[in-house]
Amino acid sequence: MTLTAEHSDTNLYRVEVSGWDDNKAFFVENSKLEWTEESGKRVTLNRGLDSDAVIFLRLLQHISNDRSHPVPYEAELVTRTDEGLREFQLRPVSSAAERRTDLFR
Repeated sequence: MTLTAEHSDTNLYRVEVSGWDDNKAFFVENSKLEWTEESGKRVTLNRGLDSDAVIFLRLLQHISNDRSHPVPYEAELVTRTDEGLREFQLRPVSSAAERRTDLFR
């Protein structure tokens, strides 16, 4: 399901993000994946991550009872928002894995 943001070339997806934070604690957090041609894929989280941490995103869908499979991404900190949230740029863990499992194409 695609939600359109203020700019028509921005896509927002509801996702579940999981992984290990910078305190080595496992977390699961709901967020929105923002995807644009210019900036690529980005997600905003409440917690910090180690540099080049691997996180897993699972697409949350309202229209289906099927659960999507988590997709691994490397996360790189881009900025902190005024509210204290952290915005991360996402890169596929490997291009071969992306071709097989990327849910956001």
